[in-house]
Amino acid sequence: MQIPFSKLPGFNEFFLEYINDFNSLKEFFNYNYTEKENLFKSLVDKEENYLNKKLFTRNDLADILLIQNKIFNASDTALQNIELLRNENTFAVVTGQQAGILTGNLYTVIKAINTFQLTKKYAEDFPEYNFVPVFWLEADDHDFLEVNNINVFDRENNLVKMEYFENGTPQERYLTPVNSILLDDFIEKFKSDLSDSLLKTDFSEYVFDFIDRSYKSGISLSVAFARLINYLIGDLGIIFCNPADKEIKKLLIPVFEKELNTYPATCERVIETSAVIEQKYEPQVKPQPINIFYNHNNHRHLIEPRPENIFALKNSRQRFEKAQLLEQLYTSPENFSGNVILRPICQDYLLPTVAYVGGPSEIAYFGQFKSVYEFFDVNMPVIYPRTSVTLLESRVENFISKNGFSLEEFFDEKKITAKLMNKINELNVEEIFNNFKDELNALYYSVGIDLEKIDKNLLTAFKNKNEKYIESLQYLKDKFIESQAKQNESAILKLKSAIQSIYPDEVLQERYINIIYYLNKYGMIIINRLIESMDVNNFNHQVIEISS
Repeated sequence: MQIPFSKLPGFNEFFLEYINDFNSLKEFFNYNYTEKENLFKSLVDKEENYLNKKLFTRNDLADILLIQNKIFNASDTALQNIELLRNENTFAVVTGQQAGILTGNLYTVIKAINTFQLTKKYAEDFPEYNFVPVFWLEADDHDFLEVNNINVFDRENNLVKMEYFENGTPQERYLTPVNSILLDDFIEKFKSDLSDSLLKTDFSEYVFDFIDRSYKSGISLSVAFARLINYLIGDLGIIFCNPADKEIKKLLIPVFEKELNTYPATCERVIETSAVIEQKYEPQVKPQPINIFYNHNNHRHLIEPRPENIFALKNSRQRFEKAQLLEQLYTSPENFSGNVILRPICQDYLLPTVAYVGGPSEIAYFGQFKSVYEFFDVNMPVIYPRTSVTLLESRVENFISKNGFSLEEFFDEKKITAKLMNKINELNVEEIFNNFKDELNALYYSVGIDLEKIDKNLLTAFKNKNEKYIESLQYLKDKFIESQAKQNESAILKLKSAIQSIYPDEVLQERYINIIYYLNKYGMIIINRLIESMDVNNFNHQVIEISS
């Protein structure tokens, strides 16, 4: 089953245009993701320019990734893929995400699987090349409150949010990069609370063994994240790249140096492109004069320019002269990191990337960066839309079939509630109130003709009254539906449970629910189902049915 993105809420207009008519946006990208010839052009361009003027080799990169991935408990397949990266005919299909606890939202695992699927597709299309999947760990990010929680369904199918906090309590402000945050003993309470909330199944012990082996006191959030994904899909051979690693940062010094020496050139290029985009769409990101953060006292601060070649750290009193800041870059590059604009430049400067698997927001902001890629002399890769998925549990599918609903209807709770009430009560509320509305409008029209003959000013007053009657009618209609709902509580509870499964808290399931819920309930068959059922060539929202 599939649903066009245009029939679903929450997708930005730029992404919808990208999916439906790439040619209308081609000026913002290097390659058309739908055309095999464009992928080949991306390959040739990357092959010619990848190591041009760079101060590192493929072997340097592979050596670092080998050390990192052994720490991440990578599979033999992943280690073999790292060895392939040493060869000039090997290229990367990349995706990336913040290191959310227990992998974060469902789409994180979907993106990881997509990179594998796309490498398989490209390998079939171009057998003379090797392709390896790479997951860029966004471990420099300091948005702790975005990665410290998950949403799952408990034993009663109620939606619950589970949160982890260092020392068990929230802080006023979070500026520490995720890579620097080490799990403490409170991770045990988090895991215990999660286990208590979930239904006990034949798979629970197996799933929590993976969790226990990944999430331990003293382990960083980013390492735990990579280890858990490796336990789940390690056989797919995904290579993790942690850009917070000092050795990686050494390779990226030229990128940071150019940004510091040429600001606000990057900012100006993004603004120029954004001005074109915003004639029709809403730009996703706003550039900064300098698009670099600096870690000071274990806090991540945006670097801001000041007069007379002085650089300040936002939200701190720290100041640097330009020479001092550049000296810090050469001696301690691990303290520097790119923001959302510079991050993809770093990623594709470092890796032999031919395609990036991105979600709707990522695609929209990549559209703002083409001239930035050109400025840094880095090839902008194919930007490939990730697969979008809803997992449809059998209990929900049965409810839908029994009541003759379509999945699209579950994204408008008010309408589907009215439809269910009409079905139960054999009373078409929509028809009754629409007829009443039509009669009022007809009465207004006929009386209005007579009033206009007498006094045109009366017609305006009468029109205003009619509009108020229509508003009152809508209010009565909503109240009537609400009254019906109370009389059919059991049916409504089942409906709300189905809605929460498909569209939890009015957010697409893939952007909200954590995969542990499904693994605990159905076992590793969920992973296999995703791998087998997701069609990386299908650019509609895909619905995958699952059952015990």
